[in-house]
Amino acid sequence: MRKFAAGFWDVPAGGVLPALAVVSVCFFLGGLAGCVLARYVGADAGESLSAYLTHYLQAAGSGALQEPSLPALIWSSLRWPALALLLGFTALGLLGLPILFAVRGFLLAFSISSFVRLFGRAGCLLAILVFGITGAVAVPVLFVLGVQSLLAARVLAGRFWGDGKHPVPYGKRYFLRCGMCAAALGVCILLDYLAVPALVSGLAGTLVKV
Repeated sequence: MRKFAAGFWDVPAGGVLPALAVVSVCFFLGGLAGCVLARYVGADAGESLSAYLTHYLQAAGSGALQEPSLPALIWSSLRWPALALLLGFTALGLLGLPILFAVRGFLLAFSISSFVRLFGRAGCLLAILVFGITGAVAVPVLFVLGVQSLLAARVLAGRFWGDGKHPVPYGKRYFLRCGMCAAALGVCILLDYLAVPALVSGLAGTLVKV
């Protein structure tokens, strides 16, 4: 198993788990903070968000909802993975990647918690439609890119500090993983553009009534 991990990641096998632990803990702590903050959102902000979501669902149920902008969907799907990828080419990724995962976890958990708080079970279903379908692919992609970028940033930082014993892991496997992640994100964009609006429109009436 260790040999397989070393071959897949093109780095010492023992380096993957610590990097995964770092980004996972940051993502979890950010998500926990998002849940807590959503719990204590003020009444005015909660009413505004509830009114906005109710209007959105009513428009979706009546067929008056405009089709999502493809450029906006592409930006929404690619911004987090792209930033994680870019941070892997600088030693600053050692600091930037944990912050990135904490912020991503915070925003995702805050959005889901707000839906559930405002609409109860219906909000849970809405969150699954809006975030869960594509998130089941996009979040693992972010973790793959984040782990390999953190490993690369650690090597770059080691070279800056005078420790050059590890080669920079920008080999074929590195960019092969990037290509596979890009393909997965392409699927996410298609789902967001074609499937998610149709599902939300189909269930909008039920969501508003619950």
